[in-house]
Amino acid sequence: MLAADSRPMPRDADAEDTELLEQGRIEYLLAKYHDVIVGRCVARLRGHPDAEDVAQNVKLRLLHEFHRGKRYGATPYRVVVHQVVGWTLAEYFDGRPTDLELPEDWSPEAGEGSERVESDFYLEALFADLPNRQREVLELRYLSGLEHEDIAARLGMTRNAVDQALHNGHARLREALVHA
Repeated sequence: MLAADSRPMPRDADAEDTELLEQGRIEYLLAKYHDVIVGRCVARLRGHPDAEDVAQNVKLRLLHEFHRGKRYGATPYRVVVHQVVGWTLAEYFDGRPTDLELPEDWSPEAGEGSERVESDFYLEALFADLPNRQREVLELRYLSGLEHEDIAARLGMTRNAVDQALHNGHARLREALVHA
């Protein structure tokens, strides 16, 4: 079920994060949490130019932990991200160096994670102004990748109602994009 602001519920996002970790797709996780990491660093450093460097060091630290085999058990990855941000900021304020080198075997495909995150944010923004039911159906179809029957089961709708919501949502989106 999606939250009122159209983002996945934390447990759904946590399950996705766990799956990505198990698949070794750390580059996607880092892209997914990029805005959170940078946002916290910029806020804590009050816009100081070092904020971007500290944020980069947070991502490098998370990357190094993954490549060293560090796993977090039942702790949700989002919690780990916030802990590492806190630790890295504390080290920065204590004057300890936080710079890390990229691992030698680090070679993510260009933009793989960030492109997916950007497209998801773009779709969420497009869907935001749709009526609730259409928005839910379109999010489940395009952001979660569910088939029509699965959407109907999850939302307690008939398959026909899902088809209608998709059709009407597509029509509203077409109209909005034409007039944008």
